[in-house]
Amino acid sequence: MALGIKKVSVFTVTFSAVTVYIGFYAWRVMFNNFAVEIFDASPTDVGLIQAAREIPGLLAFGAGALALYFTESKVAAISIVTIGLGLLLCGLAPSLVLLGVGTVVMSFGFHYFEPNNSSQLLMLSNHNELGRAQGKLLSYEAMAGLAGAGLVLLLTFFLDFRSTFYIIAAVVIAIGLYLTIALPSNRAAQEKRKVRLKKKYWLYYSLSFLRGCRRHIFTTFAIFLLVKNHGLNISVISTIMLANSALTIFTNRLLGNLSDKLGERTVLVSCSFLLVFIFSGYAYVSYLPVLIAFYFIDHVLFGSSIALKSYLRKMAPPEDLTNCLSFGMTANHITAVIIPVVGGVLWSTFGHEVTFIAGAAIVFIDMLLALKVPGRTKAIVSGSLEPVNKDSV
Repeated sequence: MALGIKKVSVFTVTFSAVTVYIGFYAWRVMFNNFAVEIFDASPTDVGLIQAAREIPGLLAFGAGALALYFTESKVAAISIVTIGLGLLLCGLAPSLVLLGVGTVVMSFGFHYFEPNNSSQLLMLSNHNELGRAQGKLLSYEAMAGLAGAGLVLLLTFFLDFRSTFYIIAAVVIAIGLYLTIALPSNRAAQEKRKVRLKKKYWLYYSLSFLRGCRRHIFTTFAIFLLVKNHGLNISVISTIMLANSALTIFTNRLLGNLSDKLGERTVLVSCSFLLVFIFSGYAYVSYLPVLIAFYFIDHVLFGSSIALKSYLRKMAPPEDLTNCLSFGMTANHITAVIIPVVGGVLWSTFGHEVTFIAGAAIVFIDMLLALKVPGRTKAIVSGSLEPVNKDSV
């Protein structure tokens, strides 16, 4: 066990995640209105900033490099400070260019926080409760997202956008600085780590890549379908997105428990199987209530990432875990620019049906690969999975 993890508890991991998601959702809620109302941003301007926001995801393997020299807790704490600085820069931005810079800084913090915090949770959790632990954390993150949105609603009732950015940034930075000072920084001298892709983790990287393809089809085109083809306004879309966040508070725990009880392969294969029909439904179903139901189910099934991380934890020793998670995040983001462009061209040329059938084909391949994940009855022995105290180590 890495030096420093002994002083980190599940509470610290959860508290850090809640701080991050309050800050991230505050940015998410304010960004579009701030860009349009303050800078009169065009769709192209917003698209370019959003594309730039994905760059840190492509560079997420750097999180594994930082973990060579500092504990995961220290990197996560520094990432929280970085998120706060990004929010502060957004509030201070005098132009769209600097708003984009602030957004990218915030995104670096977010994408470097995720693999390090997830690694800590997986190392702190008993091997037979990996899904349960992740499900609880994701539920708290969903609640934090709702809290962030509510905080923005409350503050902007009295203050302008810039002041709201300043207040939330100050809180996030203060918490991050406290954790940076309070948590240990040095790694055990005897712990040997390297930043490199390892062949034995090819299945985890492949599934991460395919899930990235699916994610970008969903985030780019599912809501666009409801707006473009069915004319839903911003009030309805906002309500759907908030309801989704509220729903995942409960479904993430359910998927986590199912991962522990049924095994990672069952959850991964079942979710991909359902997604084949959902993406096909996007292509051919025109009845709006059914499409909205598909969107809810689609969003809920993102929680199946719990099973993928549990599989990795059972396969990888602690010294490989952060490195694998960071490379997995990079694989997940490789298609961030390609999929929206290719999917948009297919939609414009052949119709939306082709875009979503392509998505169905991707999740079908994902399902076939998920069948290679060992079943619950076939133990994965790494020698490092001794049961540990779930509150602290």
